[in-house]
Parts: sequence; structure tokens; C-alpha cells
Amino acid sequence: MKIPVLLLLFLISNIAFAQRKDYRFPLVVSKDKRHLTDQNGKYFLYNGDTAWMLFLKLTKEEALECLIRRQAQGFNVEQIMLTGFANFNKETPVNRYGQKPFLNANDFTTPNPEYFDHVEWIIKKADSIGLVLAIAPLWAGCCGEGWAGKDKAMAANKPEGNYKFGTYLGQRFGKYKNLLWIMGGDNDPGTDRENYRQLALGIKKYTPKQLITYHASSSHSSTDVLPGETWLDFSMVYTYFRGFNKAWTQNQPDVYEVSWKEYNKTPLKAFILGESTYEGEHDAWGSALQVRKQAYWAVLGGSMGNAYGSPLWTCGPDWRKHLDLPGAASLKHFYNLFNALRWEKLVPDSNKAIAVSGNGDFAVNDYSTTAIANDGSFSVSYLPGPRTLSIDLSKYKARRLTASWLEPATGIIRQKDKITFKGIRKFTPPAGLHDWVLMIR
Repeated sequence: MKIPVLLLLFLISNIAFAQRKDYRFPLVVSKDKRHLTDQNGKYFLYNGDTAWMLFLKLTKEEALECLIRRQAQGFNVEQIMLTGFANFNKETPVNRYGQKPFLNANDFTTPNPEYFDHVEWIIKKADSIGLVLAIAPLWAGCCGEGWAGKDKAMAANKPEGNYKFGTYLGQRFGKYKNLLWIMGGDNDPGTDRENYRQLALGIKKYTPKQLITYHASSSHSSTDVLPGETWLDFSMVYTYFRGFNKAWTQNQPDVYEVSWKEYNKTPLKAFILGESTYEGEHDAWGSALQVRKQAYWAVLGGSMGNAYGSPLWTCGPDWRKHLDLPGAASLKHFYNLFNALRWEKLVPDSNKAIAVSGNGDFAVNDYSTTAIANDGSFSVSYLPGPRTLSIDLSKYKARRLTASWLEPATGIIRQKDKITFKGIRKFTPPAGLHDWVLMIR
């Protein structure tokens, strides 16, 4: 018997809803300024995906199928462009139903109700399964494909037009509690600084509880390019790694470097790794191992989470085949591991006070990082490849400790050892030429 597509999606949706981690939205900035929590104070580990073109390239049914699959895989945030690219390959952005974002060319004061009806349908479905959408209203663009830049649409609409579009979004979507907003997109604000400010302030006027960040150019964070902005609720870091020569910004620090830098800034601001190397792109660089490195480096570097990327971002005709890449599957184990711990207590071991040696060479794409709970109750170390770490056990609170080795690709714990020794001890993972996670608690 063939089950109708809509009925199948309904059944899957209800299973996903029953299985999801129950957060009470909207999210808020935590009291310590380093995290996001729900309305009950539950810490939210940002495990994002990037189906950037979902609103434009997928039908309603396809979009719901994609979101349900990602939610079942452990992702709790989907990052999406609201209006796509402006004049990409000389084409005006249009969704699968032939609807354009604006009725009058690129006049932001003429939003197309039918286009935003489609967007709202998807937002409502995402809310029903407990999935957060982080939406970029007007993508800046790295290479002239976006809405920002000299002689582009944002400039033509002037600050007042951008503000009016922001108020439209705030009024239209203010009732939804599962939304975050991303200003910018793959570029620094440049000459559109005031335009993005007014867009953000317009949204905030009608929906002050929906949090906003900024997606800057690679190697820059939100606070690098927009320090002191009152509307910037949390920050986003974005980088690849040293030696990665395919980025349009060539000088790329590693993820742990930019994370430590952001963590140590004042005033304190929660941050995520919003974009880095995508699995399935850039040849061998876009590996499952690379996306795991980025995720662990981000959280152990003091962030509140990570956004995964893959060719799914285009939402092209073959979008389904990109859902089951191995890196995406392994990030469910990443999510489960940290949620089984009091991960919000973690403090980066950036000065090697805990992992005193064996980390590898600094500023390379193979460095081992560690973070320890602020009460000394546990630590987590990520080893991109097999090596021997020397850990100073005098830094831990408990007299008796257990060391566990976890395979990040499978989520399987391969070895557990009880420890009563205090002092510096060497830890070597079980046999296997792959990455490892060492937990001491």
C-alpha cells in the first residue's frame, strides 16, 4: 500500500514532535551572557544546519520533509535566506510557485503577500516540531550576488526603506517564538552599516524577543565588525583554517583560534560558529572529519554551538541525497554527548593548564583542544587524530575519576578506565587512525 505523501509527512512530524527535546521558546540570552536558554532556563546547544535556499527552491511538502529529517537527525536550528540572492546570474529571485519577494522589482516597501504566505507556512510547521529557524532577511553576498553593496538594492532603498521592511517582518512574524534573525550574510556591513542597523531595529520594534546576530565575512565575527550595536544579541564567528586556499578571504585562522578570541572579549557575548567548511565541498577538505573538528573546536573553544553545512544549502533538484552525509550523522553524537553533560560549565583550556602536552602544533588544522567544567567536575578533549595527551589530574574536584574514550563518528564508547591517581597522567586512545573524544569525570 502506498501512503500519500502528506499523510506520511504528518505521521513523521508527529513522531519527531514526540521525540524532540522540549524547549519553551523564545530563546533568551543567559544571565552569564555566554549562552542562550529557553524560558525555563534550560541551556540551548545550537546544533544548526544550513538549507539556505529552502524558502525559494523547495515546495511546501519538500520543505517540511527536509526540516523533519534534519530535526530527526539531531539538528535544532535551520539557517535560511529569506529572499535568496539578488539578481544571481541575472535572475530575479523567485520561489517554486513563481512568487517574487517584492511586487515592485527590488522595492523593499512592496513585499509580496503570497511569497511571505509561503514563508509563514514553513515557519509554522517548523514551530510545530520544535525547530528554530535562523533567517537572513537580505543576504549581503561575498561576490556581488547579494542585496548589499554599492549601487545594490539595500543602498537604493536607503535606511528608511530597510527600516520599513524590518517593521513588516516584525509585524508579520512577531507571533512566532521559534525565530532568530541573521543580518548580513558572507560579508562585512561596509557601506550598508546603517541599512542593516535600520533593518534590525525595524524587526526589533515589533518583536523585541526575537534575537539577532550578524554573519560577517570569513575570518571576521559579528563583534569584529559591529562592536557596541544594541540590537546585536549574540555573535557569530566564521572561518575555515590555515592552509585553506579556496576561501575568498585567504588568511584563515583555525576555528579554535577565533573561538578563543571571541570568548575572551569584553563585554561578554554568547557566540556560535555560524559557518565554516562544508561537507561535500572543496574536494578532500570537505570531509566528515573536518565538520566534526569544527563542531568540537567551537564548543570546546567557548561557543554555544555550531552550524553544519553541505551542498544541501542550494536545495537543488538532488537535495535529498545530501541529507545522509556521514558528517551530518556524526553530529547527532556530538549533540547527544554535550547534552548528556553540563556543557554550559565548560571553560576553554587555552593556556594548556589541563592538557599540558600532546596537543600537537598550534595554528594547524590538527590541534587537540580541551575544556574543563568551571567547578572541576569533568573535562572534554577532542583529538583530531590519535596521540598521547598529558592531563593534569590535580585540577579536578573529585578524588575518583573515570576516563572514557568515545568515537565521534559512531558515538560508541570504546574504553573506560577508573583513576585514583593525582598528578600528570598520559592518555592514549584505543587503536584506530581517526579522531577521538576523551571525557574525564
